Amino acid sequence: MKKLAVFLAAILLFAAFLPAERITACAESGVYALVDDYLDRAAKRAHVSALSAVIVDRNGVLLEKQVGRGATADTPFLLGSVSKSFTAACVMQLVEQGKIEPNAPVSRYLPDARDGDRITVRQLLNHTGGLGEHQNLTNYKIVNEQGKHVYANVNYALLGQIVAQASGSSYETYVTQNVFRPLGMAHSAATQEESEANGLIAGHRNFFGFPVPSKPFYPDDEHDWISIAAGYLTASVADLGRYLQMYLRGGEGVLAPSSIDAMFYDGVPIEADVPYSYGFGWTLFNEPFEEPVLRHSGMVETGMSCVYLLPERGIGIALLVNTNDYFVTSDLMDRIGWSIPLLLTGREPDEIGQNEYVLRHLGYDAVYLAVFLCAVLPFFFMKRYLRTQAGAWLAVRIVLVILLHVAAPVFLLLLPRLFFATPLWVAEAFVPDLWFTDVLSAALLFAGGVYKVAFMLLGSTLQSYCDRDSSTARSALRSE
Repeated sequence: MKKLAVFLAAILLFAAFLPAERITACAESGVYALVDDYLDRAAKRAHVSALSAVIVDRNGVLLEKQVGRGATADTPFLLGSVSKSFTAACVMQLVEQGKIEPNAPVSRYLPDARDGDRITVRQLLNHTGGLGEHQNLTNYKIVNEQGKHVYANVNYALLGQIVAQASGSSYETYVTQNVFRPLGMAHSAATQEESEANGLIAGHRNFFGFPVPSKPFYPDDEHDWISIAAGYLTASVADLGRYLQMYLRGGEGVLAPSSIDAMFYDGVPIEADVPYSYGFGWTLFNEPFEEPVLRHSGMVETGMSCVYLLPERGIGIALLVNTNDYFVTSDLMDRIGWSIPLLLTGREPDEIGQNEYVLRHLGYDAVYLAVFLCAVLPFFFMKRYLRTQAGAWLAVRIVLVILLHVAAPVFLLLLPRLFFATPLWVAEAFVPDLWFTDVLSAALLFAGGVYKVAFMLLGSTLQSYCDRDSSTARSALRSE
């Protein structure tokens, strides 16, 4: 017991003379080990092809992590809507230079802009100009209540054009020269050619629970829903770490502290009675933590991303994956992303279930299969249908055909918009298995209807011929 007491006293004496910074570092290293283990476990359970993550503070990198194949800390990923904070930073740089006035109408910079006299630059920044969620640069107009937050990619597509006009260069050139290069972001780019030269990682789209390699899509036309300024910048997690450190260090000459404050805190409520607000390319969350957390997520056809800032702790987090799976992995990645600040603030992470990915996809696949079977089964019972319907009333047969072979396929084609407020063309890009099932099933149902209508028409024609021949024969017999 005396030896134990002496040993404990020695430890306490050692700790008393150990600098506080070293004690904190030892505690934090344990937290980062928990994050490391959690990302290993969660990424595998979420079935992502490659995950790349970084945690930084003002002074350096606290954790870099890759799970899966094909990624290093310097491998670029598509950022999706995380690109919006870069575009907002470009706008605020030009505000500092007096080249853009946030409260000025869009028409001051884009004279031909539709409804440009009624929408301000600030409204584009926080999505309150009234533009529609699925509009693009060729068809945008005010369709929603102005002043109310309605997230729309076209807002940042227009901001990209404003940056180009106010700076006198292309958006791609401006963001490269004024954000990427000053911050030493050597593996970041705003064009497809540069991104591929930097080693852009291959992406994946999800089909029925299976990630399928898919070439990254890049917008090249004003008809595209998501522009480069709104969602197609690329960066590695190492570069995103440098980008987040810029905010933590007060701007580093790239942005003034007042511009950063505006981007973070000059926001509008996302929804009524919800403690979240959207600033300029950043969303401010006042829950579930006792301190503010800034976040933005992103999604393109072949990947997802999210970034976090904890200003009071001086911590930045970036998470990138090269898989897009709208119905399942999107939710899982959201939970994985939030689990990192949860762990860093001493809370329990949101664990991904061992078989959660598989079970959830099996549920969706069962629905897809049921829809497909409903579309294909009429062909298997076509002969029986034709026999039983031969003597049925024509009006009843027509009504049944309209319900099953016209109304049902139309409903299927409208299903993404009715249930998810998403047009079918967006489903094709982001939920290809749903789109494939919908379109194929609708086509089969319609084809079955065409077959039945053809039978009814031909059947009526044949019956009239038979009736006429029978009448002729009876007349001949009577004459004899």
